[in-house]
Amino acid sequence: MMAKAVSTNYHPPSFLPDLPTMHLTASHGKLILLDWQDIKTQKLLNQANQHAVFIKPSQLDINQPDQAILLQTTEQLNEYFDGTRRNFSIPLDFSYGTQFQQQVWAALLTIDYGQTISYAKLATLIDKPKAFRACANANGKNPLSLIVPCHRVVASDGGLGGYTGGVAIKKALLDFEMACHLSKNKTPTDFDYLCYN
Repeated sequence: MMAKAVSTNYHPPSFLPDLPTMHLTASHGKLILLDWQDIKTQKLLNQANQHAVFIKPSQLDINQPDQAILLQTTEQLNEYFDGTRRNFSIPLDFSYGTQFQQQVWAALLTIDYGQTISYAKLATLIDKPKAFRACANANGKNPLSLIVPCHRVVASDGGLGGYTGGVAIKKALLDFEMACHLSKNKTPTDFDYLCYN
């Protein structure tokens, strides 16, 4: 019998039009998935041998542990998009990745808000300086996009590099964070101007 996880959707603010709906999934009191893609979501759930029960965001129950994680995630995402949260404090589950992937994902958590590093630097952070391509692949398998900030890793030549959610999403997130980082007292309408003009 498959274990049951709980899923919901999160809709980013309209002032970031390139960001699609996010899929959030929690199981055993931890967030196991935050992603932009249905296909990746289903692959992870299959790998975890779990079936996700979908609950509308408005019907999440704080008294149910996994649903409480989804509510906490939603609140922290709202704070992130309000420009008031730089780091997330949600219990995360990396156990569905290989040991190497888990190492890379843990290293991603050390990249400061509003900053970027290269794939080569990421490889150095895990003491495997020649493994930059493997780091890029692990980045692409990150099940917790945004919270585990794989969007902050760019190509060594300064280009954006890839992003499993799409380069438009990566650019929107980086522009948003840079605008917040440079202008701590800006409102969302100001971010819209800073990011897209």
